[in-house]
Amino acid sequence: MRRDPLLGLQALTAMATGWPTYCARCRRWATALIEAGYPGTGHYRAETACARHEAAAHRWASRIGPTRCTPTGTTQPVLFEIPEVTR
Repeated sequence: MRRDPLLGLQALTAMATGWPTYCARCRRWATALIEAGYPGTGHYRAETACARHEAAAHRWASRIGPTRCTPTGTTQPVLFEIPEVTR
């Protein structure tokens, strides 16, 4: 299991959680965890994002400070894929 070198915490990955990790914006499978700041300081932002929303997540998190990106992995445990509905 991979640990974050700065925080010493276990990284958020599909294999670590045992559940699929979804994008915070569209509920597709997440490909990255975008973070800025440090937990417990009051200045921390984190969001899981798919490839489509990764740039927006970086912009949102960068308001706190420099962002860091942790890939969540390409092999996600599959419960079900939520279909995207467009109108």
